[in-house]
Amino acid sequence: MGKIIAITNRRGRVGKTTTAINLAIAFANSGKKTLLVDLDSAGACAKGLGFSKQEAANNIFSDLKYNILLRPAILKTGIKKLEFIHIKRLPYLNEHLVGEVSTNELILKNILKPEAANYDYIIIDCPPHLSGNINAALITADSVLIPVAPGKLSATAVRKIMLQLSDIRENYNPELKVAGILLTIYEFNNNDSFALKKELFNEFPKLILNTSIPKSTFVRKAFELGKPLLAFKPDDRAAKAYIKLAEELFERKNLFSLKRKT
Repeated sequence: MGKIIAITNRRGRVGKTTTAINLAIAFANSGKKTLLVDLDSAGACAKGLGFSKQEAANNIFSDLKYNILLRPAILKTGIKKLEFIHIKRLPYLNEHLVGEVSTNELILKNILKPEAANYDYIIIDCPPHLSGNINAALITADSVLIPVAPGKLSATAVRKIMLQLSDIRENYNPELKVAGILLTIYEFNNNDSFALKKELFNEFPKLILNTSIPKSTFVRKAFELGKPLLAFKPDDRAAKAYIKLAEELFERKNLFSLKRKT
């Protein structure tokens, strides 16, 4: 059974989608069959992989019944062992659907969990804003990866995510783990970057990943061209960091609990 990793942070511009795409590619390049699921209505993953809106469009929820088939909507990416699907939005529950489908939060779990048998990893790119899609992803996932970039409210955003994860564990998904907190757009020898790392390490010492993703001008260039960084500039230091990230996640045999340092 494949592992499902949700990548989330309520703040935008933290490298969340870049992380989802390039981590998925790093997994695939390591021989792991991987499915990348884009839950953001804007379809940033689709754009970053070079898919047009027409190619990425799907209608798996056009006819809501008990058996919702994901497989026909899954796309090949051109990268060996990596497949992709963009789920633009989960359906809103209404009185006509009660009794026909699960509640909105459980629909994603019911369609993704069976697919996990076909993959080594499923990576979910969550939207950057608070929505039902985020809760649905967290209910479905085995673990959560939290990218965080330097900024005034970055540590606060992580604390809020931890509270949200605790609520999900208590009410829906008691086995949910934290794969790690990933420092992104990181500038070594930069005071803001160091201050954020220190603050997060003091609160979540076991959750900070050893790998950090350095700031790189090639990230934006690759996205604008509709190419993943690992394909566009594989020798870039940020691209190499994503390979190290995949290796670190492979080695983390025991994902840690949500308890903070007391």
